[in-house]
Amino acid sequence: MSTARFTVPKQRLAQLLRTPGGPPAAEALAAARDNLAVLKPQCIGELKDLLEAAEKTYSRLGGYEEAGLAELYEAAVRGVGLGDLCGAGSVDVALHSLCDLLDHLQTQAIYDAEAVGVHLRAWRLLISTELPAEGAQKVLDGLNRVSAKFGVPKSEEA
Repeated sequence: MSTARFTVPKQRLAQLLRTPGGPPAAEALAAARDNLAVLKPQCIGELKDLLEAAEKTYSRLGGYEEAGLAELYEAAVRGVGLGDLCGAGSVDVALHSLCDLLDHLQTQAIYDAEAVGVHLRAWRLLISTELPAEGAQKVLDGLNRVSAKFGVPKSEEA
């Protein structure tokens, strides 16, 4: 009769996690910030490309068009998150607001060129990381007032 032997392999990750060492948290955070700073121009470029695509779609819309609103939504939703990466977090709030507005317009099968246009112009303005925080907040407050006319919930503040 033979006996069975069970062996449990040692997991390297568990061992590494228990091993002291590595850079201090402050150094790790500084390195992460430096890595993100390198991505900033790419993120701003991507946001501008998405905005240009959205503006192109917007310029050809003459009224409610489901496909056109879907294109606008796609451009806006793809930009969400890039604002935080490039130091312009208020862009993300504006993009959320635009997505909420577009979703509402699609659900109601209506179109309001002025409301969408205001959001697109705000997007362009907020991409500038030179805009003071107070100015960005005023822009976001204005977007909330525009969206409120359609019953769209208030976007979070930057």
